[in-house]
Amino acid sequence: MGGDPAEDVLVLPPIPLATGRVLREDDRTLEVTAVEVVVSTADGTQHRIALVPRHGAWWAPDR
Repeated sequence: MGGDPAEDVLVLPPIPLATGRVLREDDRTLEVTAVEVVVSTADGTQHRIALVPRHGAWWAPDR
């Protein structure tokens, strides 16, 4: 991979990544209590980034 390493760092945008409080599955409705983004790296590791509920949506954490 090329370029400046600072430009290659994964950054989540400062916008809601998801909205809603329920998930519909077949014939039932499930309350959503957490939303995560899963990032897989080349070495097979998975990193989980928990989104934060704010203003009725799910946002990236302030980091």
